[in-house]
Amino acid sequence: MKKVTFLAAIAFLGMSSLDASAQTTTPQDQTPAAQQEEKKEKVTQEQLPEPVQAALKSDTYKDWTVGDIYLIKPATEGTEDAIVYEVNLTNEQGQTGVVRMDERGGDASKKE
Repeated sequence: MKKVTFLAAIAFLGMSSLDASAQTTTPQDQTPAAQQEEKKEKVTQEQLPEPVQAALKSDTYKDWTVGDIYLIKPATEGTEDAIVYEVNLTNEQGQTGVVRMDERGGDASKKE
């Protein structure tokens, strides 16, 4: 009986040490948050490119009021990322929404 108890205790300790070592691993694909931040600059509706202004005047957004608009530049210069315009909208019911458009007025939402 003592041998069975002893073996069970060793098996239990062996399993818990495996769990402890599994928890100590850290992901290696971590980048500093400062590198991932985007450059965000507030702009007016008149400063938007003509295709973006036309998109905001289309029937899609006719029931929405344009609020704050931000020009979002890529975090690093020379990357493939394009300039994005983030437009905050509010409708008559008080609901808010955010639309991200590229310079051509197309959808620039980030795909996760």
